[in-house]
Amino acid sequence: MQPRTPEIIQDAIIGSLITWPGERETVASILQASDFISGKHRAVYEWMLSSSTYDLVTLAHAMSSKVSAGELVEWMSVESTSAFLPRYCRELKEEANRVRLHDLSANIRAMFADGRPYLEIREHVESTLAQMTVGTKRKTMLSAADLASQAYTRVEKRYERKGELTGIPYGWPDLDNKTNGMHRGDLIIIAGRPSMGKTAFALNIFEAVTSNGYRGAFFSLEMGTDQVMDRMTASVGRVKYGNIRSGMLEQERDEWQRFQSACERMNRHTMMIDDTPSLSLADLKSRCRKLKAEEGLDLVVVDYLQLMKIPAKENRVQAIGEISRGLKLLARELDFAVIAISQLSRGVDSRIDKRPTMSDLRDSGELEQDADVILFPFRPAAYCDKCRDRKNDSDHDSTKHNMVAEIIIEKQRNGERNTSLPMVWLGQFQRFEQRKNFITGQRQETGK
Repeated sequence: MQPRTPEIIQDAIIGSLITWPGERETVASILQASDFISGKHRAVYEWMLSSSTYDLVTLAHAMSSKVSAGELVEWMSVESTSAFLPRYCRELKEEANRVRLHDLSANIRAMFADGRPYLEIREHVESTLAQMTVGTKRKTMLSAADLASQAYTRVEKRYERKGELTGIPYGWPDLDNKTNGMHRGDLIIIAGRPSMGKTAFALNIFEAVTSNGYRGAFFSLEMGTDQVMDRMTASVGRVKYGNIRSGMLEQERDEWQRFQSACERMNRHTMMIDDTPSLSLADLKSRCRKLKAEEGLDLVVVDYLQLMKIPAKENRVQAIGEISRGLKLLARELDFAVIAISQLSRGVDSRIDKRPTMSDLRDSGELEQDADVILFPFRPAAYCDKCRDRKNDSDHDSTKHNMVAEIIIEKQRNGERNTSLPMVWLGQFQRFEQRKNFITGQRQETGK
C-alpha cells in the first residue's frame, strides 16, 4: 500500500474534488486554502472555491500557468471513491498545524531574542493556537468581485427573512427593532451612574440571549457567581431579590415555586460565569479563545470595565483605552458580540439635566470611539429627593416614580441614535420590562 505522504494526500483531495465537485462543502468545512502546503494545490483549491461550477477542462484551462492537465488527471487517479475524503482532509489539517507549530516555535525564539514583553509573546501564542483550532485568518484583501458577490448573498438572505433580525436579539422587541439586535464583532457599552440598574440591564440581556440557545460568557469582576445567579433567578422567576438573599420566600405569593421554576429554566441556559476579580485583558482574551474553541461563543459580558486589572505603572486613562480597543479587536477576531459595563463620571450629578451623554463616560474618550453602540439605562427617581426620603403626597407617588425608566441609545454606528425607549424598572425583581408589555400584563392580571 502506497504511504500517504502530505503530497499524496493533497493530490487525492484535489483529484477527488475534480471528480466529485459536490464534495466542496465537505472539504471547505474542514480545510482553508492555507492548509495546503503546496502552492499549486493551494491555488487550484482557491480557484475551485471561487467558481460556481467547473470540470476538468475548465480547470485545466484556468490553471494552465500553475499546473498541467496531465498532473490534474494524475491526481484524479489517486482515489477511486470519495468515502475517505473527510479523513484525508483531517490528516492534511493536522500536517498543516504541525508546520504552523514549527513556525510558531521559531517566532517565539525570535521574540525572546528581541526582548519582547511576556504578555506580547503570550498573546501571539494564544492567537496562533486559536486560529489553528477555530480556523485560519480570513483573507485580508478582497477583490471587487469577491465583495460584490458577498454583498449580494448577504442582502439576498436578509430579503428572504423579510425584515427579521440580522443580529442577536437583546430580548426586548422595541430595542431589537431600533438596533436590529447585537451584531458579531460589535463592542456595546452599557454605562450609568450608581443605582441606574446597568448590571441588572446587562444580566437581563445575558439571560435572554442564553435562553435562546446562544452561548454566552459573563465576566463578573464586582460580584461573585452566587450574587449573579441570585439576581438572574429573581428576574426570571419574578421573585423578590431581597427574599432570595435572605431565604425568607413568601409562601402566599408562591415565591418558592417560582424560584424552583426559575432554577429549572436557568439549568437549560447555555452560559458560563467567571467571577475572577481584577481580571487582566490578556487573561480574559485567553479564556474567551478557549471557550470559543471548545464550546463556541456568541456573547461576552464584562462587568465592569474600570475593575479590570491595569499595570501599576500605566496611566489609567490610557489603560482603559487599551482595554476597550482590546475588547473591540477580540470581538472581531473571534466573531462574537461584547458588552462592557462602564461607570460614568460624577459630573453628571452636578448638572440640572441628569440625562447622561457620551462625554460623561469615565476615564477615557477612547470608549466613545471604540464602541459600536452606547446604551444608558436611566432612572430619574435616583435623583428625586422625595423618592430618596420615601415621601408621598398628592403630586408624587414614590413607588410609581421608582418604576419609571428609559434606555437611551446614545450612539449606534449603524442605526438611529440620540433616541430612547420607555421602560419599567422592577427593582424588587432586578428587571427591566417594556412599558407597553408591563401595562398589558397588569391589565391581564386584574381583568381590566
